[in-house]
Amino acid sequence: MTTQNSDFSSEQEDIIQSIKEKEGIPGVAAAIVKDGEIVAASGFGYRNKDAQLPMTIHTVSPLCSLTKSFTGVAVMQLVESGKIWLDEPVVSYLPNFRVADTDASRKMTPRTFLCHKSGMGRTGHQARMFTEPEPYKDRGDLVSQLAEVQLQTSPNAAFSYCNEGYVTLGHLVETVSGIPLEDYFQSQIFDTVGMKRTYPRFAQWQAEADRSHGYVKNEGDYEETQLPENYNIYLSTGGICSTAYDYANYLIATMDYANSPLLSSGSLDAMHTVSMPYGDTGWGYGFGWAIAWNGGRKIVSHGGGLSGIATYALMVPAEQFGVVALTNLSGDDARKIAEHLANNVLGMPLVQPTPEDSLAFNTGYSFLGADALAHYAGSYTHVYQDEETEITVAIEEGNLTVQYAGEEAIPYIGIGTDLFMSQRTGSWGTIVHFVRDAEENVNSLLQGGILYQRCG
Repeated sequence: MTTQNSDFSSEQEDIIQSIKEKEGIPGVAAAIVKDGEIVAASGFGYRNKDAQLPMTIHTVSPLCSLTKSFTGVAVMQLVESGKIWLDEPVVSYLPNFRVADTDASRKMTPRTFLCHKSGMGRTGHQARMFTEPEPYKDRGDLVSQLAEVQLQTSPNAAFSYCNEGYVTLGHLVETVSGIPLEDYFQSQIFDTVGMKRTYPRFAQWQAEADRSHGYVKNEGDYEETQLPENYNIYLSTGGICSTAYDYANYLIATMDYANSPLLSSGSLDAMHTVSMPYGDTGWGYGFGWAIAWNGGRKIVSHGGGLSGIATYALMVPAEQFGVVALTNLSGDDARKIAEHLANNVLGMPLVQPTPEDSLAFNTGYSFLGADALAHYAGSYTHVYQDEETEITVAIEEGNLTVQYAGEEAIPYIGIGTDLFMSQRTGSWGTIVHFVRDAEENVNSLLQGGILYQRCG
């Protein structure tokens, strides 16, 4: 299978092809930007495996959680126009918003939602989008149902990934601007950047001739996945559909601190700056972007995924460099492609040469001995819709390790009180936050927006 419109070097093409073939990815679309230009953009393999239709740089695919930075842009545009204050309680703009804890509701601001520190975590509402045709009337309806949510922690206490927080932000944008969110994204971001094949509705992606078909592997065979036609309730958290070419232009605009058509330099910098720190490492989460450091180099990145789709983008704003990879297979392969391309362009490992190597972060947090770490050891479970997920925390050779059932144990290092970050993982900055009860006993842990209760 030949590539489409390739400006990649032969070495870069080999990187993409080798990962694609090793992982069995049907199709990949990738692009590199440097100094305000798209310097490479290519399609590899098939967007439709059965029909053997080629993946191209203009193949439309769900961006999944790469959408979150678009929501961040929309919020910051309204901040610049004086219609939103980042640290004003959300109830000032959405009077009907609340969670079960009324006092905590008043502490939730646009900033707490942008950087996933509201305390809500994954509330369980999203699953209905894949099992029911119209589970919510509109975004306002979903936001009203958050009144039943019991918080995992108090606001601003811990990082806990929360898609419903971004749904709330989407409803905030459309309420304050007076423009439906779909139209806001189209007129204020897509059209502004010149993203001609970027859409706010899954139905538009599914109607395109040149569109990706998603796949999962099941015992060596490929199964095509079916995402809902109507995903608009979750548009602001993961519902934008785009192409590698369009997204590359978006990356250019989000790194153009001097002349961006989207935001001022101060607002762009705020989006790319840690608002929810991961301990004392300097790493953390900004507004729709994760932030990491390698020496003096700031790396801004995000991944996304839905059934049959994996996406990843990263950029180094100081060097005006960015890369995006869109794939049509569930998993972590888009990140691998983006990282390896970045390593090639920059001439050195961006964060880690391989997933098996230690992450390059520093912490001044005191090393915890085996006795102190023993307080965290045990089994933790999360049950949702009768399906149980278990995490085992153990102490191995003086290190705390975290292991999902059937997977490899990963070492974590302490970076703050009851806070640990992975030393070796496919996802940068994967953290575990242990939660204590009123008697100061560890009774649960947070990871990936999910609260796992201690059971042993």
